[in-house]
Amino acid sequence: MTVLSPHSPPEHKRLDRASITDYPAFMTVASSEPAPGGVSYGEVLRLAWPASVAASVTPLLGAVDVWALAQSTRPLDIAAVGLGAVIFSLAYWTFGFLRMSVAGLTAQAVGAEDESEARAALARGVMIAGGIGAGLVLLQWPIGVIAFKLLATGSEASAETLSAGRDYFNIRIWGAPFALASYAGFGWLTARGRTDYLMAASVFMTALNIILDYWFVVGLGWGAAGVAAGTLIAEVAGFFATAAFVLIILKDHGGVKTSWRPKEFFMASRLKKTITINVDIFVRTLLLAFSFAWFVQRGGAFGDVTLAANQALLQLFLFTGLALDGTAIAAETLVGQALGAKDRARGIARYKSAVRRTFELATAAAFLFVAFYWLAGDALIALLTPEGPIREATQSFMPWVVVSPLMVVLGFQLDGIFVGATRSRELRDAIIVSTIIFIPASLWLAGPFGNHGLWLAFSVYFLIRAVALGIWLPRIRHSIERQ
Repeated sequence: MTVLSPHSPPEHKRLDRASITDYPAFMTVASSEPAPGGVSYGEVLRLAWPASVAASVTPLLGAVDVWALAQSTRPLDIAAVGLGAVIFSLAYWTFGFLRMSVAGLTAQAVGAEDESEARAALARGVMIAGGIGAGLVLLQWPIGVIAFKLLATGSEASAETLSAGRDYFNIRIWGAPFALASYAGFGWLTARGRTDYLMAASVFMTALNIILDYWFVVGLGWGAAGVAAGTLIAEVAGFFATAAFVLIILKDHGGVKTSWRPKEFFMASRLKKTITINVDIFVRTLLLAFSFAWFVQRGGAFGDVTLAANQALLQLFLFTGLALDGTAIAAETLVGQALGAKDRARGIARYKSAVRRTFELATAAAFLFVAFYWLAGDALIALLTPEGPIREATQSFMPWVVVSPLMVVLGFQLDGIFVGATRSRELRDAIIVSTIIFIPASLWLAGPFGNHGLWLAFSVYFLIRAVALGIWLPRIRHSIERQ
């Protein structure tokens, strides 16, 4: 139980830190006690492991898409889904700033025990997300025409593959408002320390999608269109599951109707900060999504088989990065709360220990993933791909996935720290530098080394981003010390 000082705000307006530390017994992780005022390994793990599960189920779904299509009569639709899905990666990752900005701003409000601002951050995020999602639905025709024209340029993908990819896009686009609004909700759940709720919503959505994938693709033979239909239904259901968890938290923190101050939603200073953060992270995420899209499109230059192999391997690559993202999400919460803390000495202590311990756990997890892919790589490829040329191509490029955890871990972890600190300019600048190097490097290396050269450039891209953020990391500590 939290003890209130005479200067604490009324109970219905303050944030209860028990939402971060009072977990059910089965979620408790034994750990050594932190330094006074610091963060323990147990506190990081309580936040990180549900977030890791939540993050990793997204690429797991992509892997299930590949598996389901491999079992169907239309295995080359794997390439079609790869082309169609990259459009949504570009769109949704571009607007991933919704989750990140809501998470950073809400975490700092939690640290300052400002319930009204925590709710205002949610309201701003959901309103922006809903508007963007509705815009994507209204503009679906020009978006589809332009996107598939670009994807077809310089690609050896067949007309049948491009047509199936277009069917996928036309169906899935209707879920955009629900998917983006869920992003805002995910960021808010993270910042409130309820990564267990985040995990539950993500697992529910993925499980539903897997069931629908099997039914629509393997059972009914709908191919890429079946994958899209299953994803659409799951995204709508996931939004309502997320909304239900948000309502539970609101009820536990003074009630659903209290602590709302609509005038604060559009307060000039806070709105300006929100817009600035969103624009910077928008640019950062747009370039990140573009780089993934570029990787997929360049893989298409080597034909349908290589494109399908890259799509299968990309699911494992994403699974690695997003599973490791659990400690980064923990860093978002802990760093944001440390910066928002009224007690500066305690905030500095918690910031330093949060950075150190999240890095240590993330690095250990990365080495475990390397060992896992080295030992289980052939079995995973056999599960994901049909026997024949696609499987053979996938096996030849699997070593890049084996080393990928070490390539992405530092960048992912630094992302979480900078998001929690709402240092969006550094996030933007790091991705600009790495993208400027990645695009020409991919063209240069793909010439003599083919698809191996493309994977090499992709790996270097993540390392450059990590180096840039690492150079700028001391700025966050200095900003806390100056407050």
